[in-house]
Amino acid sequence: MSAPAPWTAGPARWVALAVLLVAGAALVVVGLALPRADREPPRIAPPALQLLALGDSLGRGVQPVGAGGADVVTERGYAPRLARTLRARHGRVDLVRAACGGADTEILLRGGDCAPDAPVPYANDGTGSSQVAWAVRRLRARRAAPTLVTLTVGGNDVLRCLNADAGRLTRCLDAQEPALERGVRTIARRLKAAAGPRTVLAAATVYDPYVGLLRVGGVPRRAVLAFHRRIRDRIDPRLTRILRAEGWTVAQLGRAVGGNAPLVGRDPRAVRSACSSTWMCALNDVHLNDAGYARAARLFDRATRAAVDRALRD
Repeated sequence: MSAPAPWTAGPARWVALAVLLVAGAALVVVGLALPRADREPPRIAPPALQLLALGDSLGRGVQPVGAGGADVVTERGYAPRLARTLRARHGRVDLVRAACGGADTEILLRGGDCAPDAPVPYANDGTGSSQVAWAVRRLRARRAAPTLVTLTVGGNDVLRCLNADAGRLTRCLDAQEPALERGVRTIARRLKAAAGPRTVLAAATVYDPYVGLLRVGGVPRRAVLAFHRRIRDRIDPRLTRILRAEGWTVAQLGRAVGGNAPLVGRDPRAVRSACSSTWMCALNDVHLNDAGYARAARLFDRATRAAVDRALRD
């Protein structure tokens, strides 16, 4: 008896090929019927933008709206407003408010109490647990992730010099300014060194709420004018140069709250701006009100929009 023909020869070969063709076509049909997600690798969502608000009470959103006009942390500060604007443009934005009410440059660098007492994500009891030390660690951990840092600092450094005696006020500012400039330079430099290529750094200049006292009284006009002109003509320009030299974008909050307006007439524009943007004229409180915080949010947004867009594209 002769050996059976191999399947690759004769009619058996054509039968086998037909079976293979039918099976292949079936696999193609099944593949086309599968959901698209089963045929393509899952897409990885880009990391969310993080908004990190650092500095003093402005970064916390403090306002005098507590019992008896007490200062309390609110949800009406510039940081939540800015976060909402960024979400409308970019989608998911994580807001971290790590600012410390009452902080000056010394407290940011070496720790200290926050006012009002509100939880912050660092112990704040020494240099290694200060706000800046914590922020440096945070930025290093996020080097490849898009991050927007906003900073408000300097107001508490200079406000302690307010005095009814213009001479004493001026001497206090003369002594305070070098430490303020060194502190801002150190803070800006340390945070810049920790920042990654997708980190955007922006700081606000110092505004002057006390110019509103030209309307409500309480401090001699000469002292109010000396304080206002020092911030407008010397402190803010110098801080702007320092911050820009360290690679920061500057939001001109001091200028926006009347800092560049002439003090002429019965009700100067600088006075109107301070009274409409802060609680100074209504409650003798230095903090921004709702209108002032909205203005600060717009300033930060305009100053950083192009850089944030680039950070999210890269």
